[in-house]
Amino acid sequence: MAVGYRIGRPMGLVTRQVLEKSKGREMANTDTQPIYIREIEVRYKKRRVKSGAPVNEKLTDAQKVYELFSDLQNEAKEKLITISLDTKLKMLCFEVVAIGAVDSVYARPIETIRGAIPLNPYGIIIVHNHPSGDPTPSASDEQFTSNLLINTVSLGLEFYDHIIIGHDSYFSFAREGVMDRLKDEVNSKLMR
Repeated sequence: MAVGYRIGRPMGLVTRQVLEKSKGREMANTDTQPIYIREIEVRYKKRRVKSGAPVNEKLTDAQKVYELFSDLQNEAKEKLITISLDTKLKMLCFEVVAIGAVDSVYARPIETIRGAIPLNPYGIIIVHNHPSGDPTPSASDEQFTSNLLINTVSLGLEFYDHIIIGHDSYFSFAREGVMDRLKDEVNSKLMR
């Protein structure tokens, strides 16, 4: 049996039975009823940052990213942010992808890059905080980064760094060599 659509939604069994009982009275009106589909709309809003923040500078250094997002150290819950970069490695925009709990945040890799894709960025940087104040990455932080690398490689999107912000400190996967190790592991998996 084919599923009918009315006003953009599948008809359930009860709706179908009601329509069948009305014997065409309701069905005759469906041609004049509007049908809706979803449309994506991207909106940007400006956010004030600290005076002297490196907004229009290349984000090649984890310290600059930390300066922009150091206020995450005051958050009570983990927040995951994606920064989209242009070809000159300047920030196009950022998106708060997910807000989690005191010790974790959940987001699938596709959710992390979904907001960046319409911008056609050259690359991304991921930032999240550890409310405990210790920016040391957990095993799940590394696994998430590895999974995200697989997705970005397949899309041709550069994944420059994953930065974890703690209390007055941060951990950079790129600076500490973790990013290169994970990239090598991902490339070897993809070459098999």
